[in-house]
Amino acid sequence: MKIEKHQETWTGKILNQEFLDCIFNELKVRNADIKNVDFIKVHFKNSYLGFNTKYTDCTFDSCKFFGKYNSLGRPAYFKNCKFINCNFIGIDLFEGQYFEECFISGKIKNAILKDEHPEIKNTQTVFNKCNLTDTIFDNVSIYGKSIFRNTLLPIKGLRFFKNTDDSLIRRAQEICSQIDNDSKIESEIIFKTSFKKGQDPIILDELFLYSFFKTGDSKMIFEEIVTGYEL
Repeated sequence: MKIEKHQETWTGKILNQEFLDCIFNELKVRNADIKNVDFIKVHFKNSYLGFNTKYTDCTFDSCKFFGKYNSLGRPAYFKNCKFINCNFIGIDLFEGQYFEECFISGKIKNAILKDEHPEIKNTQTVFNKCNLTDTIFDNVSIYGKSIFRNTLLPIKGLRFFKNTDDSLIRRAQEICSQIDNDSKIESEIIFKTSFKKGQDPIILDELFLYSFFKTGDSKMIFEEIVTGYEL
């Protein structure tokens, strides 16, 4: 049985430690420098793991990040960290993180990944020189062109579409403008200019697509739009 820890707060330097088979409920990490720390079979529930915090050479093995208010940090910086067979569940979980030279495997579910907002700080997600080849994206929304930088993406479960000079977005708008029923709504949302402008390629996860379309007709419209654009 996992040991449960409630409402702890971490700050300052945390070095060369191991946390095994426990649940952190409402853990808050602030202004911390965490280095060479191993988290093994640890669950983080409703926790904020990084207000102005840096993780270096840390390992998260078989961990779970979940809960209505869970976040990896706003902002947090992960350098040369390994997330092995981890489950990440939450819309805002990845807001405000910078991952550099990290390895991530497991599943990312229901997350939104986006570029930096011009008016709201610490909402962006960046993967720089990371390896995500063994990661599964499940209903992950990707809004931005600077999220993945020199990063290896999942080898399965994603579809890539060229959008040079927003050509695919314009094609979607043109096709949808000629349709006078609700079957076009899903494609209008997927290729909405404010969401996808400038993103090339456009990246969509298959599990999201399978669950998003309400009818066969709406799925057919999407496939017509992307004909000739898939990479």
